[in-house]
Amino acid sequence: MRVRALSEEAYLNLIRVSKRQAPASLWIKGASVLNVYTKEWHEHHVVVAGERIAYVGEKEPLVDEHTEIIDASGKYLVPGYIEPHAHPFQWYNPFTLADFALERGTTTLVSDTLMLMNLPSEQISALMESLAAHPVKQYFWGRLDPQTGKEHPQFTKDGLRRMLEHPLVVQGGELTNWGGVLQEDDTLLFGLKHTRDLGKRMEGHHPGASWETLNIASAAGITACHEGITAEDLLARLRLGMYATLRHSSIRPDLPELVKGWLALGLPWSSRMMLTSDGCTPPMHRNGFMDYTLRVAIEAGMPPEEAYVMATLNPAVYYGLDAELGGIAPGRIADMVLLAAKDDPAPLAVFCNGEQAAESGRLLVPTVEPRWADYSFEAADPLAERARADWFCLRPDAEGKAPVLNMVNAVITRMTLEALPVDEQGCISLAHDPQLAVIVSIDPAGKKRTAAVLRGYGEHLHGLASSYTASGDWLVIGRDPQAMAAALERVREIGGGVVLIEDGQIACECPLPLGGKFSPAPMSEVISMAENLTARLRAKGHVHLDPIYSLLFFTATHLPYARLTAEGIADVKTGQIVVPALPL
Repeated sequence: MRVRALSEEAYLNLIRVSKRQAPASLWIKGASVLNVYTKEWHEHHVVVAGERIAYVGEKEPLVDEHTEIIDASGKYLVPGYIEPHAHPFQWYNPFTLADFALERGTTTLVSDTLMLMNLPSEQISALMESLAAHPVKQYFWGRLDPQTGKEHPQFTKDGLRRMLEHPLVVQGGELTNWGGVLQEDDTLLFGLKHTRDLGKRMEGHHPGASWETLNIASAAGITACHEGITAEDLLARLRLGMYATLRHSSIRPDLPELVKGWLALGLPWSSRMMLTSDGCTPPMHRNGFMDYTLRVAIEAGMPPEEAYVMATLNPAVYYGLDAELGGIAPGRIADMVLLAAKDDPAPLAVFCNGEQAAESGRLLVPTVEPRWADYSFEAADPLAERARADWFCLRPDAEGKAPVLNMVNAVITRMTLEALPVDEQGCISLAHDPQLAVIVSIDPAGKKRTAAVLRGYGEHLHGLASSYTASGDWLVIGRDPQAMAAALERVREIGGGVVLIEDGQIACECPLPLGGKFSPAPMSEVISMAENLTARLRAKGHVHLDPIYSLLFFTATHLPYARLTAEGIADVKTGQIVVPALPL
């Protein structure tokens, strides 16, 4: 696959610079350069002609007054980092994530499209293509399933075909509806087979999968999985021909244990391993991006050379891009990161497409200013009526019991039916247990609500409302129905986001006006906004890894065991509605 076409003039100049018959545009002198193909370091000159590397070696290039010369003696040069599994809609957006990635040395992203799927097809293509002007190379995956129980116009055979055939889409997946595959859902099987027929990759999503399940997945066309939780999980995927991606995210910070576990197995590091940050929510990005993932791997005991290869060459090979990306070698695009030390992946300088693009975390080149008005990202609000406190009254069933969602961790919930006290209005009373709250998912289009008691999100939570959900429904959590209604109304007023009400006042407000899920603000502002909410929830007793991901996933039907849907509380394993929704 070609990343950027070369004009005849640029091609001829590349060869002439390599022969030292034409002056270099950039000369990085005397760095210790990582050869990712052999995992060796050599003190070499790296010579660039336009966007591409023309020469790597000991000879000095021809220069003129236009040649930029960087003295890198005593420093280290590695290829630009590649994030093979990005989720660019975690409050931030694909443009601000690309800016942030470039500042931190990541020069290629392969990104999820799930949050785009509510757009018309032509807008999806336009947004992806508009990112081609960004210095960071951006590719995408084509989703096969929406992770909610709702019908969706893009997840048809025609919709999947359009997405998978787009030239910027290099992969199908990540495939989360594995139950649908086992049941031989016609649309899912079409997507799997069409991806294979196109010669593109297909990423799976198989946490805790058995050897037998992974066999079926591999037979169905799954080529990689990032859901390995133990070293043995990684080994099983490798043995069955998959790539195994080692993850360190805000919801699954598994990388240290994966590295230590692999070292304990005593096996060589595989060329079919990659690294990913897997869509961290903003607070974790305070530490960086792929540079932070690399740091975690190296500090856990992975040799630096292996870590850099997993974040550069291996993903380039996986996606068929290694003739263009992933290494510091002649003919490759000149994406490089200058380091102070081998084991310190934080960049001193970032070179992208043949020019210095960032220095000490500061961008030096223009990027892309998105035209959000061109896309239909307005948060849907079809309700004319205002939120009422009685929407958040949960009454026991005929046997005097109410559904309780118990948070096993940040994203897994199990349901129990429990006899709980009621107040004078006949609503479930939570006064006896500060860890309980009412959780209500509201489908504004269908004018329905699904309610339960929630255990484990925090203590004495008055009212929290969010439009940031997997389903697109509104989510409200709290113990005070008036505060819950006020929080939801404020979310609607600001066009989407997350609002926390305490003692009758807005304690925290996080506007997400783009589809109710993400912000046009720069990454630094989004990080601070998310850190503020997280800190306040921690002060309220939230103990799980990532309270922001919890908000997203309460309504995501690809996760066990009980999920809130527009039709009611669903048992994910059986697909049955165990507690039906109620009208507003």
